[in-house]
Amino acid sequence: MSRTRNLITLLLLAVLLFMVPIANNVSSQDTHGEFWQLVQAVKDILAGKNVEQGKTTIARGASLVYGTTFEDLKGVVAGEIKTCSLADESYQGVMIQAKTNTSEDMGFLVLKTQTSDKAKVRFHTVVFMKDSTGQFKIHSWHTGDCEQ
Repeated sequence: MSRTRNLITLLLLAVLLFMVPIANNVSSQDTHGEFWQLVQAVKDILAGKNVEQGKTTIARGASLVYGTTFEDLKGVVAGEIKTCSLADESYQGVMIQAKTNTSEDMGFLVLKTQTSDKAKVRFHTVVFMKDSTGQFKIHSWHTGDCEQ
């Protein structure tokens, strides 16, 4: 009888240990919803979707840096500047790393995208800050590759 009780206790502990990280993850997304919206906006820009929404997340004067070139980020996303395109449906997102500072008024995203055959890889570093209204805006985007 004590063996069965120990087994049940162990099983309940295991279930509780697995639920705690899930609960923390969900509450983290709830308390940082604005941040996750920014992540989605960046993913949409890379997929070429919701261009108008993507433009609203870009700060005035934000820049795109790739190779030795410096461009207006809003112009690139809007398609007005054609020297580089961030949108490319052949690439798939495989990694997102993000961090904010202690006061949570600025941070960065590092994204890795690759083609389905894994032949080409692109990394993106996106720097964002809160503006005077308290909304996160993209201020700088760097990508190592911008082939057309």
